[in-house]
Amino acid sequence: MSQKPAIFLDRDNTLIHDDGHIYEIEKFAWINGAAAALKRFHEANIPVFIVTNQGGIGRGIFSEDQMHQFNNHIIAAANKAGGLITDIAFCPHHPLSPDPAMAIACGCRKPEPGLLFKLAQKWEIDLSASVMIGDRDSDVEAGRRAGAKSYLFIQNNLDDLAKQVMSTHFPIKIGKTHA
Repeated sequence: MSQKPAIFLDRDNTLIHDDGHIYEIEKFAWINGAAAALKRFHEANIPVFIVTNQGGIGRGIFSEDQMHQFNNHIIAAANKAGGLITDIAFCPHHPLSPDPAMAIACGCRKPEPGLLFKLAQKWEIDLSASVMIGDRDSDVEAGRRAGAKSYLFIQNNLDDLAKQVMSTHFPIKIGKTHA
């Protein structure tokens, strides 16, 4: 089977508003244009993945179960908006964790590219044809280290950046295909 390109998105302050370790469903709110961007990618048949550092788990602020419940809510909200999130990979580690097992230097905490590698292998993704979008330099660096094109999201509307990414990396081919 041939590999395909994908979109990798950071979660907090790229897709959703985050006021610090968000895990409560009642605090869920899309970033402006996020639902439209997810719909745009889905309509173009481009798989979307979330890659997210969730050091709040390692620091004991919330549980892995709470994070999964919150992520399931994001997936459902994306589906309701016409988008599709194919999978989510997360890193629970944090250097300030009181648990030595969670304070490790790992290959999955961005800026390390481990989360992208994991998803690319699982879903047969061509990282060199893929795009990473995030609101921090560590997101951009993780994408770059994985071999993807990377964008720092500093705009007010994620769909504006999605349009740019689509036109640059996933242009629609117009015309007939000749056999």
